[in-house]
Amino acid sequence: MRGRPLRVPHSANRRSAVMITSVASHLSGRESANLGAPRRRRPARRLRAGMSTLGVTAAAMILVAPPAAAATIDTTTTVSIQGMAATTCPVTLSAQVSPAFTGGTVLFKEGNVTLGTAAAVTNGTASVQHTFSTTGAHVVVATFSGARVGADDFRASTSGALTVTVATGLNLGSICLPIG
Repeated sequence: MRGRPLRVPHSANRRSAVMITSVASHLSGRESANLGAPRRRRPARRLRAGMSTLGVTAAAMILVAPPAAAATIDTTTTVSIQGMAATTCPVTLSAQVSPAFTGGTVLFKEGNVTLGTAAAVTNGTASVQHTFSTTGAHVVVATFSGARVGADDFRASTSGALTVTVATGLNLGSICLPIG
């Protein structure tokens, strides 16, 4: 069935009416105007706010941040000694790497000679035990190797020189005494 669209007149009053102007159908090849039925006026139905249904669409948005760019961080290394520096008496050489983190190693050197083995950095600190075999001034430096921790690259650094004056010592096992 094919027909013409409904014409709905706009009225200023609250009552709107739908007027059916004509409906055509194909019956036996002839067109009939509403099959002789009189034109009717019907009041239009109005939607009331309380009667209408609202549809809600929910959507989720997921934001994904790109991986953080690797930061290159400068480090500072300082060296210190704990214990009495005397021949035959062990001391602890310590390095403090700032900022504090865990990763990389520190080598302690006197000139070109490595003192002990490479020490792992834990919470910014690395240390080795060392016993000096000769008296006099010994210049010690600590060199941090650098490290990659997570996305950050911590640059290598070398401490300033620490001069350690070593005296003659007497190691009694539980105690070490400087003599002379």
